[in-house]
Amino acid sequence: STFMKKIGADLSARQIDTEYHWCSSDHNSLDGVVGSQGQICVLDGTAPHVVEPRFPGAVDRIINLGQYWDAAMLKEQRENIEKLTDSISLCFKRAYIRLAESHLALSEWRSYIQEACDNRAVNRNILGLAEVFLSNRTSSTASPRHLFAGAISPGGIVSKADSLLESDFAVLGVKGSPGSGGKELLQYVASQIELAGVYAEIFHCPFDPIKIDMILLPENKTALVDFSSLVIDYEAAWPTSKFKRFLDFDQLLDQSVLDSKAKAIFESQERFVGGLRAAVLLIKSAKDYHDELESYYIPAMDFERIEEIRQELFAELLAELQ
Repeated sequence: STFMKKIGADLSARQIDTEYHWCSSDHNSLDGVVGSQGQICVLDGTAPHVVEPRFPGAVDRIINLGQYWDAAMLKEQRENIEKLTDSISLCFKRAYIRLAESHLALSEWRSYIQEACDNRAVNRNILGLAEVFLSNRTSSTASPRHLFAGAISPGGIVSKADSLLESDFAVLGVKGSPGSGGKELLQYVASQIELAGVYAEIFHCPFDPIKIDMILLPENKTALVDFSSLVIDYEAAWPTSKFKRFLDFDQLLDQSVLDSKAKAIFESQERFVGGLRAAVLLIKSAKDYHDELESYYIPAMDFERIEEIRQELFAELLAELQ
């Protein structure tokens, strides 16, 4: 992470457009840094996010930092390292069990909301808002990008959404309970973008990656955002946003149906939130174990040599951009 942060800082210092891709297991650490609109990229390819080079040697370079540690020193701590590594894996396994429980609760919650939906009204609004959002679209040969604006992390739900929207973006906002129509709108717009060949940045929900939280059209400076705050609080990221259009899909729900299911809705909401909170605590425990694991590796690393390698790599990256 420090290696990539320094690469990113050096790129930014030379006025090169730089993206930071943060780690969900440690929201203060980097998993990757991308420069010059994707022309160069440095990323962490170790487990659990193993990345195999597509064109090794010709395009991609593998930097093995394991060459620069004192193996004898690490072997002395083998028992502790194995124990901590197993503890980290167990924490993540349990965290994902709790997240799966939350997902089931969310599915139940969504089923009650869908029972109260006026599908004709929902579909009419989806078509209308999609038309407004895509009205000034421009075709592009570039494929849409699929990203995350936040993550479920040891520090809770964290977000970098505040760094994504410029002040001159026109924002179309929606909100509503799960299943009320907001996510369906975003999914429909994403499908239209794919069919029309429009460049977009599509940000998925960190809790349920199939679902979409936000779509940006950078060339048109337009954004479509779900402000429901089920997981990420986008309202907190942009408290002063001026909306070109805003719709609360909950206004289209049949209140009498909701009233008849109020107890079941409340219980499913509580299970959803409870599972999410439990998962965060388990992920935090995994990070605590990881920090302890790092304490055995840090003294064994040759950081002076790693810095020399970093500077050599940066010079190579700059040469690639010439």
